[in-house]
Amino acid sequence: MQAGLSVDTPGAEGQAGAPSPPRMPLGRARLLGASVYWFGISAMWGGAGIFGQHQVEVVAGSDTRGVLLGVVALLGGIVAIVVQPLAGSLSDRSHGRWGRRAPWIVAGASLSVLFVVGVAGAASALALIGWLLLLQCSANIAQGPYQAYIPDLVPESQVGTASGLVGLVRLMGVIGGTALVSIGARTDDYATPLIAAGVIQLALATVSVASVRGLDVTEHAEGRPRAGLGDTLRQVFGRDVMRERSFLAMTATRFLFLMGPAVFVGFSLYYVRDALGQSGAALQEWLTIGTITVGVGTLLGTLPGARLSDRLGRKVVIRMAAVLTGVGIVLTALAPNPPLAIPGILMLGLGSGAYIAVDWALMTETIPPEQAGRYMGLANIANSVATPMAVLLGGILLDEVTRSGAPDMAPRVATLLGVLFICGALVTLQRVHPRRGTG
Repeated sequence: MQAGLSVDTPGAEGQAGAPSPPRMPLGRARLLGASVYWFGISAMWGGAGIFGQHQVEVVAGSDTRGVLLGVVALLGGIVAIVVQPLAGSLSDRSHGRWGRRAPWIVAGASLSVLFVVGVAGAASALALIGWLLLLQCSANIAQGPYQAYIPDLVPESQVGTASGLVGLVRLMGVIGGTALVSIGARTDDYATPLIAAGVIQLALATVSVASVRGLDVTEHAEGRPRAGLGDTLRQVFGRDVMRERSFLAMTATRFLFLMGPAVFVGFSLYYVRDALGQSGAALQEWLTIGTITVGVGTLLGTLPGARLSDRLGRKVVIRMAAVLTGVGIVLTALAPNPPLAIPGILMLGLGSGAYIAVDWALMTETIPPEQAGRYMGLANIANSVATPMAVLLGGILLDEVTRSGAPDMAPRVATLLGVLFICGALVTLQRVHPRRGTG
């Protein structure tokens, strides 16, 4: 380690050492146990989203809340881009009786509890930013290695089931965490439920690690060539990526499409409170109802979207998803009261679900199959940056409208910005040309 960080050269597996033994199917309890930490991670961040909107307004005031939220989100996205793959790479080469991934997961989850307490007690903008960035570090120290559990442990016959389970657990985590911290709207105490969400994620990290104990082992491949970190970075971020025009266009499409609903989600507290005029118990109830509605819509849109894409084509379904999402954004932004906002929120969820069902499939059809890991990793940057950029740009607009004397209109105008992002995604989609014979 003193000579510098090194990682296995991409593509080296199978060239040296014995092949990995076939993985045995996991029982239902073990499969669920291995996936349950996704609930903890998602609950913690879902709750942190509501807490952040509240606390930013407390420490910075309503005139600059949007920009500060955007800056914090963008800095957090940068931290995730750096820390998550680095932690995952380090866990690839870890050795010990706990296994490769478990020490990183437990360490990251434990530190997250400490940093959540710091976030909850932050009394200034600088302290809030500092603690949130530390929380991003610790959470991604755990998440980077944790993401490897499915490819490490799950046999090919169960990958589909495991992926679907992860998607469901993550969605339920967002709903649960948001509902938990939304209790603060009723009690005016957002800090205590946020800390509870942090403790829950540590408990579920422990459950996941214990569920796969004995399976999370290191596979050795003697004589496997190794490359320095600098060489690996040059391989991953080489300029040959620029020749893959369809891949770049699809990455831009993903980035812009995800920004569309992210503006509304990023300012959901302000929307329900200021635009719809809710407070106290009603604020908590409608925040929870809105989050559940988005979740239900996403679930209902995912399976039909996947099936339709096999019949009509991926790009056709993305266009349909864009229309649903765009109309949902407009209806939500213009809704005069909470009940009339529900149809728009449901449509937004349906469109997002249909897009999510097709996004991964179309992305795989635009990349060189022999470098799938590299390109899918690069495409994931769009996921990490989309929400922070949406919140930052929407926050600038939110603050301008607020300073003009119309705080009740500010969340509505910011939400409508999502329509422009969706339209941008439709433009870049035109330049996506899938490779034939793949997917």
